[in-house]
Amino acid sequence: MGNFTVFCPTACGIMHTPCHRFIATATGMYRPGAGRVPVFLLQLLWSDSMATRYTIPLLLWLLCLVPAGISHAAGNVLPELPDWQVLEFEEKAFWATARSRLEIVPVPDDPALWELDVLSSVVANSEQIKVRFDPATGRAVTRSRLSRGKEQRVKSYEYQATFILRKRRNPAADPALPPDQWPVASSRKVRYPPLEGDAVVTSPYMLVLLAQRLQAQGEDHTLNVVVHTDLNFYQVRLTSGNGIPIDVNYQVSGGETVRGRHETLAVALQVTPVAPAPEEDDFSLLGLQGDIILFFDRDSGLPVQVRGVAPRIGNTEINLKSVTMREAGQ
Repeated sequence: MGNFTVFCPTACGIMHTPCHRFIATATGMYRPGAGRVPVFLLQLLWSDSMATRYTIPLLLWLLCLVPAGISHAAGNVLPELPDWQVLEFEEKAFWATARSRLEIVPVPDDPALWELDVLSSVVANSEQIKVRFDPATGRAVTRSRLSRGKEQRVKSYEYQATFILRKRRNPAADPALPPDQWPVASSRKVRYPPLEGDAVVTSPYMLVLLAQRLQAQGEDHTLNVVVHTDLNFYQVRLTSGNGIPIDVNYQVSGGETVRGRHETLAVALQVTPVAPAPEEDDFSLLGLQGDIILFFDRDSGLPVQVRGVAPRIGNTEINLKSVTMREAGQ
C-alpha cells in the first residue's frame, strides 16, 4: 500500500495513515466518537490497487465528516424533562400562608420549547406566571405575569435579540374577556444592559430547574445567569455544595407520604444587581429575598426546601408539600 498522510478536514488534530491503527480508528475502536465504517470501505482502504490509492484521500475525508455530523446532531437533542411534573411548596408564618405551584411541560405547538407555569399566593395576593424557554439553557423566550390583589394587571415580555418588548394590560370592560386580550395600557422596549459573552437571560422561577440541574453534577459546581424581573437585571451565580439534614414531609401524588430527616445537597444563590443599580430591589424566588439557598434530597434530587428572607417576617423557609411525578413517555 502506498505511503501518504491525510489531515482531517474537521480539524480534529489527527493525521490519518493507512495502517491497522487507522482501521481501528475507522471502526470506532480507537478514536472515541468515530462512526462505524461499512465493510466495502475497509476493503477499499486495504486494497493495493492504483484506483484505491487515489480514492483513499477522498474516503478519509468523508469518514472524518461522520463524527462531526454526529456531534452536530447530538447538540440539537433536547434534554430530558425533569422526573417531576408539578412541585408544590407551602409555608405558614403567623397570619400568612404562602403557596407556590410550579409545573414544567413541553409546548404543544413548538417541541423545541418548554413552558414553566407558576401559581403563587399569599393572603389575598396572587400571581400566575408562564415562561416559555429554551430547554437546554433556560433562556427565556416569552414570559407573562397576571397579578391579582388590590389591582389586576398583566405584564408580558418578549425576549428579542437586542431588547425586551414589555407590555402592560389592564382589565377590560367586558369581564368575560381573557387577560391576554385585555387592552394594552403601555408598551415599551427594555434594552439589555451590557452582558458578558453569550449570557443566558432567564426569569426568577427558572432558577429552581437550573439549580436542580447543577446539584445533579455534585458539589463545587457553578453556573452564571442573568435574571430579568420587570425593569431590572441581576447577575446570579449558582454554587452547589454539601447541604444539611432536612426534615421533610411531602406527599407524592398517587403514592406515599415521604417523611423523616434526609441528607441534602445545597445550591446557594449569589445575587448582584447589574449596573445601573435598581432604585428598588425586586428580586425574589418563591417570595424569598436575601441569601437564598435551595436544598435537594440526595436520593431523589427533589428540591425539598428553600431558605431566604421573607418581607415583614425575616429569615424563613418554604418546604415541599407535594410532588406529581411525570408519567413515562411524557
